[in-house]
Amino acid sequence: MQSLLAISVTLVAAAAVAAGLCARIRIPTLLGYLLAGIMIGPSVGRLVQPGEALTFLAEIGVILLMFTVGLELSVAELWATRWRVLSAGGLQVILGSAAFGGVAYLLGASPNAAVIIGAAAVVSSTAICAKQLADQGELTTRHGRTSMAVLLFQDIMAAPLLAALPLLASRTGAGTAILIEVVRILAILGTVIVVGKPILYRSLAWVARRGHAEAFLLASIFLVLTTAWISHHLGISPALGAFIAGLVLGESDFRHRIEDDIRPFRDLMVGLFFITTGMQLNLGLITQSPLSVLFWLAVLVPGKMLVNGFALRLAKLSWLDAGRGAVILGHSGEFGLLLTSLGMSAGVVPTTIGQPMLLAIALSMAAAPLLIREHDRITRLVFGAHRQRHPPQLEEMEGFDQSRGMQNHVLICGAGSLGRIVSKALWKAGIPHLLFDTRYEPFVQAKEMGLPVILGDASRIATLEAAGVERARAVVVTFHQHRSALRILSALRQRSPHLALLASARTEAAAEELATVENVSVFHEHVAAGLALARQCLLEVGLARDRLEALFSQLSRELSGD
Repeated sequence: MQSLLAISVTLVAAAAVAAGLCARIRIPTLLGYLLAGIMIGPSVGRLVQPGEALTFLAEIGVILLMFTVGLELSVAELWATRWRVLSAGGLQVILGSAAFGGVAYLLGASPNAAVIIGAAAVVSSTAICAKQLADQGELTTRHGRTSMAVLLFQDIMAAPLLAALPLLASRTGAGTAILIEVVRILAILGTVIVVGKPILYRSLAWVARRGHAEAFLLASIFLVLTTAWISHHLGISPALGAFIAGLVLGESDFRHRIEDDIRPFRDLMVGLFFITTGMQLNLGLITQSPLSVLFWLAVLVPGKMLVNGFALRLAKLSWLDAGRGAVILGHSGEFGLLLTSLGMSAGVVPTTIGQPMLLAIALSMAAAPLLIREHDRITRLVFGAHRQRHPPQLEEMEGFDQSRGMQNHVLICGAGSLGRIVSKALWKAGIPHLLFDTRYEPFVQAKEMGLPVILGDASRIATLEAAGVERARAVVVTFHQHRSALRILSALRQRSPHLALLASARTEAAAEELATVENVSVFHEHVAAGLALARQCLLEVGLARDRLEALFSQLSRELSGD
């Protein structure tokens, strides 16, 4: 039996090397973790063998990841998009299961085996999508939200399918069992949201009032794991339970503090999850059944993209957004591995289909980070989205209406506290401007302040074009995700070389990355707050104003690197 310390050293070393190399050659970190798992796993290096301890640690990583994804959203936002979850998610699952199950049936699988194979193929990896979209700053974009809506529907359907597996094996009453299980899960989730909200709020508020940082961190992790544990005992995926806990706390005042505290633990555990996923790949099947593996890989990636795109178009998304969502979801996931394995163990899925499909699922997961990163390019190539005439999105029409007649106005991307301060200053100065945010809570806060705010995705160039960016004097970007800011700043600079661009950054690394865009004024949030605090402090202690201005002029130049 391997030493736990030796396993830990090997895993952490593999994760560190993978992360460093990925940053060096600019490929997604998740792909590096999967490749590291292959190299140290049974198929290649045989340095570490999969076991219960690794599986447990990996599951903790997924729980923390889904919790932080929930923090990015809120119950109000989820309720506002309930029809998107039902329409986009329902159509994708129904049409995809029918298509992929039909392929299996044509290959000789029984009807019950075809149901299992169709369900295994249609589900994508929530962990991969959530992590990669978050790394790219696209979790709150329109296509990011659509993808998460579909994934949420898939996660809700996962438990009923597992519950129905024994019935599919015995060939009795599976359809009724799935329906009953779906209703039960929805009832439990609703109860968790209603009952859990006051408990989570009051518990964290009580700990926060004590002013002990370590106690707050431990309380946050305890609440996440407890919610996951309760969900597991109620027959729901622990990751789905953690996601619901994140949704509930996403509306609280503790949201950003919890996210910052948990992030280091989440990143470490998520890295272990993807390494263990890579360790499970049996590369020997490639030489044993190469054509079968390639066939299922073609079904699970390009074939699934086409089915996804058709389903999302039926859900009334534009060609561009449907195509992006189709590519993001164009792979299979962990649930597919589990369901296919259990189907073979129960004797329902024939091994001649199941074994090659298992490897194809794993290979599609390995390719997923690259597919998600390049989703825009693939969308335009596969779906020809650049040739389509897109109907305007709701925020584009609203932006067009509100900006009509505006000249030399300012567009503010992000209605958080910084965006609202800038908007308030412009309003008092009588300068026309528009404020954008995809999040419901900041939108409502800005609306209550009487600011000209639009609930829309300002990371989309089409939204800013509808708001008259070609007539604007300046664009201010205050996104929480600096990668979203970098993407829209780069696009704006290419289109408008003389447009004034200003951006805020939360960290030094983010500030340095944003500063790579030509002629962008970048303001570090903490530096700006520190300068304002220092200025007031020096005024309070009686420093003369002329000396104060000279001192701050020099200090500002030093901090900006000029």
